[in-house]
Amino acid sequence: MTGDARQTYFGHATALAATHGPGPWPHGGHPQPDRPRPLLSDTVLDGVLTHHARNTPDPATATQLAHLIQALLTGPPTPAALQHLHDAAATHRALSVADPLTTELAGLDLPTAGLRRLGRWLAEHGTHPSPVALGLVLLGLAGDHRDRDLLLLLGTLESLSLYAIVALARSQPDPEAAIFTLAQRVDGWGRIHAVERLRGTPDPRIKAWLLRDGFRNRIMDEYLAHLAATTGDLLQALRTAPVDDALLDGAAGILSALCIGGPAEEITDYADAAETIEQYLTLAGQRPPNLERIATVLRLARFLASDRATYPDRTRLRQRCDGLTGRPDWILAADRALDDPDLARFRLAIAPAQHLGIPTRPRVRARLHEHPDDPYLWQVLTDDIDDVIALARHLLPLDALGTGPTRGGRRGALPAHHVLDLIVGRLDAHPGKGWPLIRVALASPTTHNRTMAVRALGAWPAGTVPAEAFAAVEHASRIEPDATVRNKLRHLLGTWTGADPGPSR
Repeated sequence: MTGDARQTYFGHATALAATHGPGPWPHGGHPQPDRPRPLLSDTVLDGVLTHHARNTPDPATATQLAHLIQALLTGPPTPAALQHLHDAAATHRALSVADPLTTELAGLDLPTAGLRRLGRWLAEHGTHPSPVALGLVLLGLAGDHRDRDLLLLLGTLESLSLYAIVALARSQPDPEAAIFTLAQRVDGWGRIHAVERLRGTPDPRIKAWLLRDGFRNRIMDEYLAHLAATTGDLLQALRTAPVDDALLDGAAGILSALCIGGPAEEITDYADAAETIEQYLTLAGQRPPNLERIATVLRLARFLASDRATYPDRTRLRQRCDGLTGRPDWILAADRALDDPDLARFRLAIAPAQHLGIPTRPRVRARLHEHPDDPYLWQVLTDDIDDVIALARHLLPLDALGTGPTRGGRRGALPAHHVLDLIVGRLDAHPGKGWPLIRVALASPTTHNRTMAVRALGAWPAGTVPAEAFAAVEHASRIEPDATVRNKLRHLLGTWTGADPGPSR
């Protein structure tokens, strides 16, 4: 592209496809070309805006872009004019422009062939997500079957999935099949956007996929569980023999997500819930127990014991759950799951084992020696704060954690800093315990570590504060770069001396 030597999104997607296949790609295709991965990416922001907030249209920008497009299609499409359109689009969020721009262009009666060529040019040459998304919008208006592969390729970048899905729906002769193909190539917000457009499908192949895998995504299975249960007709599928293990375990995932509830429809919105639970329990009781089935039945039991369950036979259903999880083979399977060498599987096994009364602490402590940076393992042990403090002093690299305060918040943070945060954040409830850890947190490069240290000391009665803490806090207050934390330190010193110096600037 004239005047722009950065990598195009098309080139980025092509390279990912060559390396990883059709998708899903690692991290949804992030980081994007020439754009470091931010805390809240375009992909996440579009997902949040479309599901939890009202997107604010920008008709003024849409009009501006429509006029630039009209000028390009009624005059010579010079490189400079193309670059100007690209750069104008790059200064605005595509989500706020897409709908009003579609309306604007529909009223201009522009040549379809020209719109399609311009859409492909932006899609293939864009070096910023908004111009590429604009190209996908134009292909939705003027594209055809020839653009399917391009839309699928760029749509596998999850920052562009939403725009590709809309374009596929508007331009393809079999839009549902095209969207289904893309849904299988993405696993985050892109999958959520795609599967939501498969709601109500009569296609048995898509329905079967929804029940086994289609509801799963990197964001929250809860977004798609109800859609999968209803569109996929989960109850009828479980009643139709033979029920394969993939379907039974998919049902487990759907029922678990429905029990958790939110941010979409949940189990109380599912009309077939009681019958589906009954059928699931019947089938699960006929199969060898595994971790997913055990965890699901335990979650169903908790739901059935809650006020959310209003079924007339909920007591009987709960008794069926208790009967399964009390079987010796189920208890043995839960115990064996704690021996899984995979850390992720081990973590999933902890809560079910605890619910079944299986001792977990010795094995969690042993696994912690192998994975001392894992916050969840530490969290499981925090009911015994003395043990946690002793383990932390032995397992954490404390000398490397207290290297001095910085302004960067979590910049320079090590995984162990997150563990330190978790432990020190609980010491306010344990006066006099863990001072060596608090001392390290006071000198941590992460602001939150230092904040948790001040909070803990501030909650301790005067008689439980070690003598050396005053000098440490006084020193920390002199070198603290963050004004908020510095004021907290000065206030803490004032409460100890009876002379609060007030906020500093």
